[in-house]
Parts: sequence; structure tokens; C-alpha cells
Amino acid sequence: MNYQRASDKYFENQIFTATPQRLRLMLIDGALHYARKAAVHWEQGRNYEAGEAIIGCQRIVTELLRGLQSDLAPDLVANVAALYNFVFRSLIEAGLKRDPHKLADATRVLEIDRETWRQVCERLGSSLETAEHPAPKRAPHFASQPDAMAGGFTIEA
Repeated sequence: MNYQRASDKYFENQIFTATPQRLRLMLIDGALHYARKAAVHWEQGRNYEAGEAIIGCQRIVTELLRGLQSDLAPDLVANVAALYNFVFRSLIEAGLKRDPHKLADATRVLEIDRETWRQVCERLGSSLETAEHPAPKRAPHFASQPDAMAGGFTIEA
């Protein structure tokens, strides 16, 4: 087995065994990865690559928004949705105006969100499956349609 396949298998195993809160943390990590990548590309004058990274970040933020369940705590979910909408708008403005300050605004919010979810995972011991939060039965659905999120995924139970 080559290194890439082993890496893919490891990542797949991480997703299959992750709790919902750990999956959310993984998505936030992915969004931060793309946001930081965009900043580096802009520093290097690689505007096209920066734009692609911002789009990747937007796709993940969209997934974070879609994963909110307003029936559980409507007021809290509305506040979280407002934060993700702020991040999304900041990413749009950053991409349109090539504005590193707007990108930094989005990144700061994601970093705070990441720390919150890291603490949630730590407190709940979410690296292990629990009776209340069993591992997902199916793998994430990888988008395969040309107009779908290229390279993105959605988590479907």
C-alpha cells in the first residue's frame, strides 16, 4: 500500500469513527486550512490560487451552516448561524476585493469557533465513540456532480 492510500484510509477511518462534535471540529480545521492557504497565496502574488482556497473555505462554512439543527436550541443556533454568515460574507468580500483584512476577520472567528469545539471534544472525550453518539453509519458523501462542490463533501447520516 502506498503512502497516499494509507493516508486516505487513515482519514476515512477518522471520519467513520468520529462523533458529531469531532466531525464539526474537523470541518472547522478544514476551513481554517483553506483560509490560511489563501493568505499565503496572496502573499506570494498567486491570486488565482488564493481565490480557489477562499472558495474551498466558503464551501466548508456552507456545510457548517447546513449542519445546524435549529430545533434543538433555536436562539443559540440563530447566533451561531449569524457568525457563520458573517464569516461567509467576509470571505466573499475578501475574494472580490482581494482584501486580506476581510480574510483575517473570517479567520479570527473560525479560530474562536475551533477553540470552542476543541474544548467540547476534550470535555466529552469525543475521540472515542459513546453510546449517546455512535459513529456515523455511512461515509461522507463526496460530491461527484460537475456543478457540485468540487472536492468538498457533505456529512450525511
